Amino acid sequence: MASIEKRTTQDGKTSFRVKIRLKGRQPETATFDRRTDAKRWATQTEAAIREGRYFHAAAGKGKTLSDALARYKRDILPSLKDHKHREAQLDWWDRALGATTIKDITPAVITECRDKLKATPYKIGNTERQRTDATVNRYVAALSPVMAAAARDWGWIADNPCLKVRRGSETRGRTRFLTDDERKRLLKACDQANDTPELKTIVLLAITTGGRRGELSGLRWRDVDLKRKRITFTDTKNGETRAAPLVGPALDAMKEWAKVRPLDDSAYVFPGRTDKTKDKPLDFQRPWKTALKRAGLSDFRFHDLRHTAASYLAMNGAGLREIADILGHKTLAMVQRYSHLTQDHKASVVERMTNAVFEEQ
Repeated sequence: MASIEKRTTQDGKTSFRVKIRLKGRQPETATFDRRTDAKRWATQTEAAIREGRYFHAAAGKGKTLSDALARYKRDILPSLKDHKHREAQLDWWDRALGATTIKDITPAVITECRDKLKATPYKIGNTERQRTDATVNRYVAALSPVMAAAARDWGWIADNPCLKVRRGSETRGRTRFLTDDERKRLLKACDQANDTPELKTIVLLAITTGGRRGELSGLRWRDVDLKRKRITFTDTKNGETRAAPLVGPALDAMKEWAKVRPLDDSAYVFPGRTDKTKDKPLDFQRPWKTALKRAGLSDFRFHDLRHTAASYLAMNGAGLREIADILGHKTLAMVQRYSHLTQDHKASVVERMTNAVFEEQ
């Protein structure tokens, strides 16, 4: 039952204190300036409690988004692979909503901030650009686990408001990959990189394994098994170890590169060149750019070698599940962009089936 107590201060100001007592629960209290507001809150809150919809957020009382972000950065974020990138996005949310009480951050508030982020241009050099829906979606995705932890782990709020925020539509993503002629030109250009002889090996590994730049840079000799013809990526984007076969020119190149293999198995396969960088992965951005220029390739990034690997797999009969397994995707969503490249293979499979079934008729 709810009770309303009228209170008057010494200076004559009136307020109305509501107390709701229900068996088996702690009392809920609130104070209002008007009796009508007190009655409305009492009716709505008592109904929500009886229906199991009311959340008692005593633990989150007075907590702001800044408090939640600080706790998340301290306890959870450091263990994530992409923590540096996420931290920059969370810093933006801190500037935008940090002073806001966390219980007051609703889907509407997040949506308003999301729309402002998309409408606000950012600079790259002297050029202003607009953020895409995909980029803005990543910002909301970075905030979501913070709000989830506040709800599920800390008991500060009832639920995660990010789950009710509509995401912007995204394109299927780039499918830029090397044609046969482009591949030959690129590998020839890598051969001419005399100051970085390992560049061709790196490119061959990227094309045949679909390894990301960070996965290839972080490769250590203990992750290379030439006898079993495979390499193991331990420092992956999703945090899961992934093995990839070593075949063809990539295997030959790795055997040749292994002739200068150090005794220390923990050493990087492609280390830096100077005394200051020899204990760090090689930074091959400059020779890579030079090779692209020599090969006459435009609108091509190193990550497109990963698309090249996936596209070659699709065009040579691999199914989407096989492509996802080789590239290390947990779901098929990221490899759907290659589905059109599997059509010829599907047609040949159906043709073989049709011939086998109807050849006797």
